This record gives sequence, structure tokens and C-alpha cells, in this order.
Amino acid sequence: MTVASVLVVADDLTGATDSSVQFAHAGWTTALMLSDDDNDQQAPGTVNARVTDSRALASADAHDRTQRAVLSGRRIATRVYLKIDSTMRGTVSSQIAGALAAWRSDHPQAFALVCPAYPAMGRTVVDGQLQVNGTVVHETAIGRDPVTPVTTSSMSELLPGSIRVRVPHGDVFTRDSLVSSIRAARSTSSIITIDAVESADLDTIAEAIAEFGDDIVPVGSAGLAAALAGVWGCGLDFPAEAQRSSERVIVVASSLHTVTRDQVATLSELPSSEVAMWTPDLDSVFDDSARLAWLQALSSSSSDAPIVIVNAPEERTDSTEFVAALLADAAELLMHDTTPTSLLLLGGEGARAVLNRLGAVRLRIHSTIREGIPIGTIEGGSAHGTTVVTKAGGFGRPTDVTDIAEELLHNSFHNNNEGPAQ
Repeated sequence: MTVASVLVVADDLTGATDSSVQFAHAGWTTALMLSDDDNDQQAPGTVNARVTDSRALASADAHDRTQRAVLSGRRIATRVYLKIDSTMRGTVSSQIAGALAAWRSDHPQAFALVCPAYPAMGRTVVDGQLQVNGTVVHETAIGRDPVTPVTTSSMSELLPGSIRVRVPHGDVFTRDSLVSSIRAARSTSSIITIDAVESADLDTIAEAIAEFGDDIVPVGSAGLAAALAGVWGCGLDFPAEAQRSSERVIVVASSLHTVTRDQVATLSELPSSEVAMWTPDLDSVFDDSARLAWLQALSSSSSDAPIVIVNAPEERTDSTEFVAALLADAAELLMHDTTPTSLLLLGGEGARAVLNRLGAVRLRIHSTIREGIPIGTIEGGSAHGTTVVTKAGGFGRPTDVTDIAEELLHNSFHNNNEGPAQ
């Protein structure tokens, strides 16, 4: 079987990295593309990921950005994977429509199979209801998300016009029976959803997806990406681990998710000799003179703490791009000296802003430090060769950010995939 080349299109940067790293684990050569000019033909066994930044956009804009990303990448890849939020935040329906519109330009019969489940991180789909650690998603913190709240847990309501492939009560699908059910369902709708409670369910779904070749657009989180990486890339060799060393870690926390807020609070409890935290207020975000004064204070700080946190304001604002821009300014300022530094980026919008500010061309994805938390290396720009860890706002345990920062400093990495986030 010829190994595919894969285009991953994601609605935010941390989603792109946490899905791409699943392919890296399975032996794929994997990179997040940060430049629109990087359109070289992909070799078999390679994955290129692209970010649309469409999660919080209006529906029409999300559709168009996703469509353009797939149209651009389809010429250099033989398979596509649409990475969405595992809790269905944002304009998922519009993203799917845009991806289908683009992929159908070459594959007119293409349809989407959607499963956002990521059981290893507590995300499951049970009887058509999306759950987080056993609670329907709209009753969790996701339902109160300050930017993209999820107000229903029903997959059919989240994706109007979709059809659900049902698992027989008390039974599980085999690949062959699932393929038959999908074939029947696609005659009714071009968007098909399916339940998944365990990682083994995703493995079966991936095996079924492979039967449809390039006529299918799989849509899901890092969970389904991991399953597909093994099926699409059967026989690939595993890459060697890169060596990394840092004397300082810059933590940029743009996410306001309660998980990230708790992780930053835990990290800030370290002694002041080990960690320094800088949190601007909203005046520093929107007022030029206050912004310059805050950056000047950061620049002239006498702290030599090896961990520096640049933290988003606690106050809420709809203009999150301005917050991300200020945090990126701070990160760039801190990166100016020659101290060997690693970046720990918490939240997709801030991660994208930082990498853009540093002129990164691509992010080479190596492996994970924790389940769903990848590590890679910047290629191109002023921070070429810098180690970067990216983490989605809602992922991880309270101590994960503290532990990862210390591992980056002490070059003591281990892939700690111990189960779902709490």
C-alpha cells in the first residue's frame, strides 16, 4: 500500500500541533506551516498542517478561510484531515462546509465523517451527546467559554443536517459493518457523525475511513488523528528524539480557560527566585502609552528567574487579538538576548501571534511531553532552532505546566501519557 501525504487543516494553532504530533508519533515527517508561500509537493509519509484561525470567526469567514486552506493544500497532499475543537467550540459546521467545498473540486463525491471524541483526554460522544469527563459539554466550563461557548451537547444540533451512524445497543462496530453503515448514511447526508467512547472505537472508525480513499474528509480532534496516523501510515519508521537544552523558559498564557488559569496559578506559586510573572491590564492592551510603559518595565526588570510567565489579563474582552499581540510583543522582547530559551505557549491565538512575531516559517513537530501537549522546533525567523511546547487551553492537569517548565530547564523529558486531564 502506498503511504499517503496528509494535509491537516485546523481552526487554531494548538489544535494543529496536537493533531500533527499524533502523526509524528507514528513515524510521519510532520510540520506546521506558518507561511502561505510554502507549497512544495509533499512526499509520501509527510504531514503539513495549516492554521485558519477560524474558531471565533463569523460563519461565512470561517467557511472561506477553511475552503482556501484546503484548496491551497490539496495540490500537495493525497489526504486531508480537518481538525476541530474536541468540545465543538466555534464555527465547526461552517468549517466542514468549507473543507467539503474545496475537496470536492477534485473529488465530487466526497463527504465528511465527524467524530470529535478524544477519550484519552476525557472527550467522548455517547448516544449522540458530546461529553467531557462524563458530563454533557454544555454543562461544563465549555458552556461558559468567554469567546465560543457551546450551548448544546447534541451533535445533531451542533451540525444541522447531519446524520448519525448508530452503534447497535450493547454492541460495537466492526470495520466491515461500519463501512456498510457509512455507505448507507452518505446517501442521505454529506455530513455523518458517529459515537466513540474508547480509543479502540476510534481505531475502528479509522480503519473504516481508510476504505473510502480520498472520497472522505475525516473531521475530528487529536484522538481520531492518532488512529488515522497508524492506519494511513502503516510501515513508517519512528523518528529519533531531538536533544534540547534551555536555561530559561518563557511561558505565554493567552488562554482564559479555567484549566490554563489554574495551571498558571500553580506555576506562579514557585519561589520568586524561580519564576517571575507579568500580567498587563486592559489599559496596557488598548492604550499606546500604557502599552509602552508596561513593555519598558518588562525590559528593564532585574529579575533573573529562569521561568518568566507572560499572562493574559483576567478582565474579559472581545478583542482577544489585541491581547495576543501584546503578549507576542513581550515574548519577542524577552527573546532578544542570547540566553538559550524554550517557549511554552498556552492557547492557540497567543501561540500563533508569538510565532508570527518571531518570523517562524514552520514548526517541526517531534513528540509529546504529555497527552495532547506536543513539543517541536521553530524553523526560520529570529528564533530558529528554539524549542516550543504548545498546549490547548483546556488540556492538562493543574501541575502539568509547572512540571513541563522544569523539564525544559533540566532537559529531563518523558512522554507522560497517563490518561485524561482532570
